[in-house]
Amino acid sequence: MTLAMDITDADPRLRSSFELVRRGISGAACGVPAAALTDRAVAAWVRAHGVTVTARDDDELDLVQRRGIRPTQIVFRCSPHTECLRRAVHLGVFRFVVATAPQIARLGKLAHRTTYLYLDESSPLVFGDRRLKIIGLHGDVDAAAGAVEWASTAERLLCRTALLKTCGSPIHRIMLSGGSADLWLDDRAPQLSAIVGAVDDALREGCERWQLPRPAVTLAPLIVDGPAPARI
Repeated sequence: MTLAMDITDADPRLRSSFELVRRGISGAACGVPAAALTDRAVAAWVRAHGVTVTARDDDELDLVQRRGIRPTQIVFRCSPHTECLRRAVHLGVFRFVVATAPQIARLGKLAHRTTYLYLDESSPLVFGDRRLKIIGLHGDVDAAAGAVEWASTAERLLCRTALLKTCGSPIHRIMLSGGSADLWLDDRAPQLSAIVGAVDDALREGCERWQLPRPAVTLAPLIVDGPAPARI
């Protein structure tokens, strides 16, 4: 087992970015895309600290396996092609982001244990398989629009949370994915601070508007721009 103290000499700047997020949004969690794990220092730190990793295809499942990422850390983003869902389930992954009815139906057939779903913004709201449990809502952010789009996506998810609450399906968690991991790895604190502040404001205002308890929030980059050099 790798302990955090074993990698203090290879502690990436991811740590300071995560701390910035948690200072700005109480109780926030953070994740990274699997592609960021091509950097061995990042992979070691992510593995040791149990950070959530999002994967989306066979190549990324190969990468997380090579880097020793535990299935409990992985959130698999379902693609329009459902073939690799079988492999993800076989590896022990039990958290998925779903966007379509076929993805949900496929997981219902494959699941041999309780499987937890984040509903994407385009996902159906209602389904009947008891092995599939909704744990939260997910939204992709068009990061080109900056902090305002992060806030807008958070607000849309809160609106959907309010709708589900009226249907008797309370939601207690939302996940926002957007932009490049370089923002988190290259010490761009002003940009990240603006995103965190905008999301926090949107959560506060939206929860007041729709009379919702504040949900737990996970923020994560969506992509990695180009090769990932070692960052220590």
